[in-house]
Amino acid sequence: MPGAVKVILLCCLLQGILCQDWTASMPQSIEGLGGSCVIIPCNFHLPMSWESALDNTCKAIWKRGSWSRIQVFDSSLTGANANVNIVQGNLTGNLLEKDCTTIFHNLPSNHYDDYYFRLECDNSLKFNFRDSVKIIMRDSLSKPTITPSRVEVEEGSSVKLSCSAPTPCPILPPSLTWTPGVGESEEQLENKAMTSVVNFTASPLHHRQKITCAALYKRQAGTDLLFEKSLTISVFYPPNNTSVSLPGPVLEDDSVTLTCSSNANPSVDSYTWYRVDGDQVTAVGSRKRFTTKASEDNSHFYCEARNMYGTQNSSVIQIDVECKSDGGMKR
Repeated sequence: MPGAVKVILLCCLLQGILCQDWTASMPQSIEGLGGSCVIIPCNFHLPMSWESALDNTCKAIWKRGSWSRIQVFDSSLTGANANVNIVQGNLTGNLLEKDCTTIFHNLPSNHYDDYYFRLECDNSLKFNFRDSVKIIMRDSLSKPTITPSRVEVEEGSSVKLSCSAPTPCPILPPSLTWTPGVGESEEQLENKAMTSVVNFTASPLHHRQKITCAALYKRQAGTDLLFEKSLTISVFYPPNNTSVSLPGPVLEDDSVTLTCSSNANPSVDSYTWYRVDGDQVTAVGSRKRFTTKASEDNSHFYCEARNMYGTQNSSVIQIDVECKSDGGMKR
C-alpha cells in the first residue's frame, strides 16, 4: 500500500475515534405545535482530557441551518439581554452534568429546520457537535388516544379508560376532559404525554353511550386548539324495566292482546306468559304478545323476559273486564 494512502487512512481512523469522544445525544426529530414551545432532550460526551475544562463559565449555544449554521440561542444571555437571541428559550439542563436539554418558546407554525449544539466555555473548551435535531412545528397535533379502543363489558364490571395526548410543550400541557363525566379522573404527565384515567362501574345507562376525551391546548401565541377522540361503550345486561301493556276495559269473552316489553342487551330471546289464579301460576304463552279471552277468572297475568344474562318478571296485571248485560255493559 502506498505511503500516502496509509497516512490518509490513519488520519481518517484517528478522526473517527476522536469524533466518538465528542458526541451529543438528542432525538433525530421533534414535532411541536406552532405558537407553543418544544423541549430538546440533550446530553453530550467529551474526552476525559477535556472534562477538567468543563466549569461554570460554560454556556450552551444553538445554531440552526444545515449550511449556514446561524447562531439563534445563547444560554448566557439573560434578562433584557435575552432579546438578542433569535429564538427565545431556556437551558434547563446542567452543563456540568453534561446535560444540554433546552426549551425553545413560541416557535412559529410550519417552522422546519436543523438545530446544532455548541459548547463554549471561557477557556480553550469550545466545540461544535456534529449531531443535530430537526424541529418541525405544525398547525395541528394528532388526536388523543383512548385505551382500550373498544369497550364491551357486562353490567357491574369495572371499566378503566385512559386518554393520552401528546405534550410537546411540557410547560403548557393539554387539559383533558371526559364528556360525559362518568367518574372521577386522574391526570399525569409522563414521557411527553398527558394522560387522564377514569374509572367507573358499567351499567345499562352506559350502553351505546358515546364518551369523548377532549384535549385543549393553550399556546404561547395564537388561539387555543381543541382535539377530540370518542368511543361508544357496549354493555351487556339482563332484562330490566320489564312491563306489560294492555288496552283499556274489554267485554267479557272478547279477545284481548297483552304485550311484554323489556330493555336488554342482547335483546330478549324468549318470553313466557303466566296466568295467576290465587296461589296457582300456569305458563300460558311463549311470545312477546299473548292473546286470550277476557273473563273474571282469566284476568291476572305477568310475563317473564329472558336473555343469556338473566331473566326478569313484570308485575302482575289485571285485565279490566266488563260484564255483558241485556241493556248494555256493566262492570
